[in-house]
Amino acid sequence: MSIAIITGSNGLVGAEATNFFCDKGFDVFGIDNNLRNFFFGRDGSTIWIKKKLKKRNKKYKHFKIDIRNYAGLEKIFKKYNKNISIIIHCAAQPSHDYGKQYPFLDFHVNATGTLNLLELTKKFCPVAPFIFMSTNKVYGDNPNNLKIIEKKKDGN
Repeated sequence: MSIAIITGSNGLVGAEATNFFCDKGFDVFGIDNNLRNFFFGRDGSTIWIKKKLKKRNKKYKHFKIDIRNYAGLEKIFKKYNKNISIIIHCAAQPSHDYGKQYPFLDFHVNATGTLNLLELTKKFCPVAPFIFMSTNKVYGDNPNNLKIIEKKKDGN
């Protein structure tokens, strides 16, 4: 059994990664607690994506676990340890507007959740690649204002 753990599996990037790895023959363990519903209301809920993933992918197993919950995550990592082939971390609280309103929640989801996953990877499946996804939203609109000039390889 070759397992891909994908956090934020019901988000845009996480769902695409889930489909990709299921198509490649992996058993995919999706970890997503639909925190978007809290931040964005029912319109932000990702339950419909979870249902779509389960219907499309017979090798997808969903875990409704908050990545801040070390003990909950540890149960998965401990049980499947060496069978975990890759961890793709797509879970985050990406909205700066909501981050301002809930700074401790924002920090704990993004920092503590990531630390939990890194520590569990090190402890139970240290040879598995850990891929960390991020959002361009961490930079705000500033990259849109950069004067980028595309040049040929020779520098002209």
